[in-house]
Amino acid sequence: MNNKNKFYLVYCLDNLIKLCLVFMMITIALLTFYQVIMRYGFNQSSSWSEEAIRFTFIWCSFLGVAMGVREKSHIGISILVELFNQKVQRYVEVVGYLAIMIFAGYLMYYGWKVVIATSTQTSPALGVPMSLIYLSVPVMACLIFFYSFIEIIHPKNN
Repeated sequence: MNNKNKFYLVYCLDNLIKLCLVFMMITIALLTFYQVIMRYGFNQSSSWSEEAIRFTFIWCSFLGVAMGVREKSHIGISILVELFNQKVQRYVEVVGYLAIMIFAGYLMYYGWKVVIATSTQTSPALGVPMSLIYLSVPVMACLIFFYSFIEIIHPKNN
């Protein structure tokens, strides 16, 4: 099995997350436009749209963080690491990803505790269970853990 077939599911997951991010950004833009028209055009504010924008933005932000880990687009200080040879650089990169995986593990554990603790709460305007909103943290942590693991076993060269 070649690498292309081996990581096809990762490729599909990447594209699914990117598609969700695009859909969420469009939703945020449309709801914001609706909110502005209602507020300034009709002098009526809509509480449900404000809440929907906020919740969509939360999910969009956390999925974006996970995608940033996958694409290696987060800020990093590489000036020290670049002084070493390729073997040491790879070692430092693996240690960094292991630290990220440990942090993601904590986020998964405590994020899930928050999801369970908020399972009976609902949002005021939409009536959405708050656990669905807080679920974005452990989902993000799982994705970060997974993408860090993938990066350790099969580095993506950017």
